[in-house]
Amino acid sequence: MASDASPISVLFARGLLARIALWPALRIAVHQNWGGPQSAQKQRWLAGVIIDEFEASLPPVSASLTPDAEYIETMLLQIMDDEFEVALEDESAFDVARDVVRLWNDAKEGKDGYVKDLEMQADRMKGKMPQYEDESGSDGENLGKEVVPQLLDRAKEVSNIDEDGFTTVKRKGGR
Repeated sequence: MASDASPISVLFARGLLARIALWPALRIAVHQNWGGPQSAQKQRWLAGVIIDEFEASLPPVSASLTPDAEYIETMLLQIMDDEFEVALEDESAFDVARDVVRLWNDAKEGKDGYVKDLEMQADRMKGKMPQYEDESGSDGENLGKEVVPQLLDRAKEVSNIDEDGFTTVKRKGGR
């Protein structure tokens, strides 16, 4: 980040990088290289695009141009589809977008509590295999049929697709 970056932008960028690092869909896409060998760089590029959108709303520009959660969700979904070939229908992009808007509002007010919380969570996730969790905290066991195939279709080791286009996932332990 440039040395002339505003304190708002620096705080926002820290929180944003931590929040997207925690997003299971993006973690899996990066880990599986669904965006190609530059998947990790694409993750950082995604953060840069979002930062640019919010920075464009700083004074002297009108605050009415600040992106809202729906706009950021649309960006996230488009980038995930274009760059990682992942079509999400699990509402996780909206959850990320809502958190991004909160991070921006907190950064403008100089609040860093949420940023620090996200950074601690992201630090705990470093080096761990990404696993999909739905927003209820489930480990994926109860995910809807429309979510699991989208995330697992891209993994090279998964190849059992039934006639309806759903991927058959077998649990360990033979259950």
